[in-house]
Amino acid sequence: MKAKFTILILLFGLFSQLGIAQNSSDAYRYSSYDILGTARFVALGGAFGAVGGDLSTLNYNPAGLGIFQSTEITFSPGLNYTSTSSIYNGSNGLDAKTNINPGLYGLVTSFRYKEGTKGYASGWKALNYGFSVSRIKNFNNTIYIAGDTQSSSLADVWRDNANGTFPEDLNPFSTGLAWDAYILDTVPGNPSQYYSGASLGGVSQSYWEESKGYINEMSFAVSANYDNKLLLGISIGLPNLHYRRQIEYNEYALGSPEVYEFDELSYKEKLFTDGTGVNAKIGFIYVASPNIRISGAFHTPTYYGDLLDEYSSSVRSVMGDANVYSSESPIGNMTYNLVTPLRAMAGVSFIMEKKGFISLDYEYMDYGNSKLSSNSYSFTEENFDIHSDFQATHNLRIGGEWKMDYFTLRGGYNIIGSPMNAQVNEILSSAYSWGMGYRIANLYLDFAYSKRTTDSLFYIYNSNYINPASLANTTTNFIFTVGMKF
Repeated sequence: MKAKFTILILLFGLFSQLGIAQNSSDAYRYSSYDILGTARFVALGGAFGAVGGDLSTLNYNPAGLGIFQSTEITFSPGLNYTSTSSIYNGSNGLDAKTNINPGLYGLVTSFRYKEGTKGYASGWKALNYGFSVSRIKNFNNTIYIAGDTQSSSLADVWRDNANGTFPEDLNPFSTGLAWDAYILDTVPGNPSQYYSGASLGGVSQSYWEESKGYINEMSFAVSANYDNKLLLGISIGLPNLHYRRQIEYNEYALGSPEVYEFDELSYKEKLFTDGTGVNAKIGFIYVASPNIRISGAFHTPTYYGDLLDEYSSSVRSVMGDANVYSSESPIGNMTYNLVTPLRAMAGVSFIMEKKGFISLDYEYMDYGNSKLSSNSYSFTEENFDIHSDFQATHNLRIGGEWKMDYFTLRGGYNIIGSPMNAQVNEILSSAYSWGMGYRIANLYLDFAYSKRTTDSLFYIYNSNYINPASLANTTTNFIFTVGMKF
């Protein structure tokens, strides 16, 4: 199942490959998450573990549901903008895209025990129930890389991968397509050795990738309030995953190619992934004093039991004699399972006389514990890559809020640790956020702005052949929340 060559893509610390197959990049892509939810949650940078009282807590610390004292509905649509700039062999590239998404919507209701009842006398003050559907991951992104090189071509990678294999046994998603399009030809007298049609004068290369999709999680939660001192919560999450990716890679001869060399090469790839999963979250908030709250939460691994990949690729060439050749792969598909890592969180908030607060959260997550499996394939190599290349992350979030009558100001900052071992790559990712809120009677309106920057390296194909491109990715979110209490 694993392709015969690997492209080391150090974008957000992941591996991918032309010549499609399930690999460690899938495990990382579907295990990571974005700080999304209500505008209040995003404005605070996700530092909400010990604060509670917001529907976003269903996806982080369900004990926060216990803060609610009435029925409440919330709708939080969002606007997402991503841009990626690149530098490759001295040339610059830039691409961007915008996406509107439903964000979060949900409902919480509170059942409070009355004084004199058996439940109240036992210390339990309230039992709250919540439901939400929330966007927890946006896959929307686009990358454009372009530059010239005198020393390498994707055709050379295909040649080396094909050597030792007869034409009828070549990979139908990569080397077999190159053979059909006359990018590869056999050495005379040796039917399993190949030469490539790459121009000796060098090539101009371009790589374009567009990804889109999301993970939306439906959550059901319950939280109990004991003596207004201890809040306990549990939720069940049902994530729904949709991922789409298109790649278009092109090469153009810098000089005048010979008749057996190509003037143009184009490789295209499509990948569709869909599936559903299940997880559980438990948490607590302890009110140590009127001014201090302490929290903790634990997320079980998410189990995706039916991820389905559908993929295809094609190659087109224009040879030096102006003849045009093209070849398309069959449509491949595979069903497989993924178990993501568990997550553990701890937090503390400092309340300032009901005028505001400062909140701190710490999170631990080991991406090396992701695991792929299937009834038809062992994934031994892929799981080894996951375990050896990825590592535990230590994520920090801080946020604050200050109230001024009906108006509230908020701000936050967070750092996400590198998911990869330092010997492979060190990903630099941080975000700042701010927002505001307005409350009048039972209605509230909130707004949040967040901006995340991530610097990384990216190899458009096998790193043994080319230099990396330097990427700078910026993700900006605008979140709007409308809520009402009953």
